[in-house]
Amino acid sequence: MINQKSEVKVFPTNLMKQKETTTKLAIILPGAGYTSQGPLLHFSSGHYFKQEHDVLQVNYRFSEAELNPFDTDGFSANVLHTLEETLKETAYDQCFIVAKSIGTIALANLLKHPTFHNASAIWLTPLLHRDDVYQAMLQYENNSFCIIGDKDFCYREERFANLKSNPSLKTLLIPNGDHSLENKEDVLGSIDMLKNVIDGVIQFSN
Repeated sequence: MINQKSEVKVFPTNLMKQKETTTKLAIILPGAGYTSQGPLLHFSSGHYFKQEHDVLQVNYRFSEAELNPFDTDGFSANVLHTLEETLKETAYDQCFIVAKSIGTIALANLLKHPTFHNASAIWLTPLLHRDDVYQAMLQYENNSFCIIGDKDFCYREERFANLKSNPSLKTLLIPNGDHSLENKEDVLGSIDMLKNVIDGVIQFSN
């Protein structure tokens, strides 16, 4: 269980390295129930790997019981510790961080850390109802991109509109998209959403 008494630990990771040494890195921070194998993160990982980035997927897992007493600081500290331990033998000049759902909690904290304060950030279905995530998105001065559906339980219309006040933050609202950026009533529509999202990620990353 993650709480204030938890030890700082290293989460399982999957580091996909280029054959030749690269100075470019993409970090994937999944959601609680949406793993790095989910289509949004699977295809984002594939894009960055094709663009000659090393790709680091952080594979934490949480049950509902573990999420209920969720300690934000403890979770973020574990993510940071995992990154530091995994990447301690390497150095990168360029970094993209793609975070989904609860991964955006860790992202909000990572961007304050000297190692990652120049990273480009992609907020996939961010927890807009949380002040820490919302304020981080408003205040971050480097290139960033927010993608959320208007049927997402985390979507807040006023807050989303306010994000446009940050000139470094690009936004994309997906009509009828839920928290998985899908429409459970429309399979083909969901595929179109996925294509739209990944196209946005590709355009943002170029």
